[in-house]
Amino acid sequence: MRKIAALALLGFALMPAPVWSQANLRPDSNLRVPPQPGQSLPYEDALFLKEAALASRGQAELGRLAAEKAPDDALRTLAQRIADTHKTLGNELERLSSSRTLPPASQLKPEEADRFGAAGAVTNPANAREDLTAKAVQSLSGASGEAFGKAYVEAQLRLHDRLVDLYQTEASNSPDRELSTFAITSLVAIQKDRDALRQMAGRFGIETHREGQAIQYGDPAKAR
Repeated sequence: MRKIAALALLGFALMPAPVWSQANLRPDSNLRVPPQPGQSLPYEDALFLKEAALASRGQAELGRLAAEKAPDDALRTLAQRIADTHKTLGNELERLSSSRTLPPASQLKPEEADRFGAAGAVTNPANAREDLTAKAVQSLSGASGEAFGKAYVEAQLRLHDRLVDLYQTEASNSPDRELSTFAITSLVAIQKDRDALRQMAGRFGIETHREGQAIQYGDPAKAR
């Protein structure tokens, strides 16, 4: 299983530089092992499922806001595309979660992600905050027109950096072949959406760094 996962990751690493160069991976502090019969999924894998599902649900709300408030059809189309991506991911995450024995929900606290491993934190424990998407929705609710467009793209750039980190870390560390494969293949759509957001950024005067930039954490409504 490890050989298969290694080969899959090698293939992913050979993708063009803009796709892979954003990786900010840190190995889990505790090596994950596949659960034995009757055991629950490793904590980090379960946290990934929870955090990824929350992010995808939040994208549905961001898409709804953009449909109402975006200043032009181009941004509305992009927002709908991102929402569609996460509708697909959300359905698959629900299936993956329902087919596995998960630890008690009370144990899946994102603030503990850095202590237990990298699944929810990756390069910085602040990245594990569950409320990133919710805060972005809240900050965008009062905006409209051009101001909304700029704030939406800024927020999505930050959220997509987090998503790339989250999915890359799961792909690198999970002993669950199905989960690691899902994370790798899902990154293709997530990276494409982030590339489209970066292309849209210039329209609103937002500067972005395309390769090799360490992610800076803070207000999820502001681009790095």
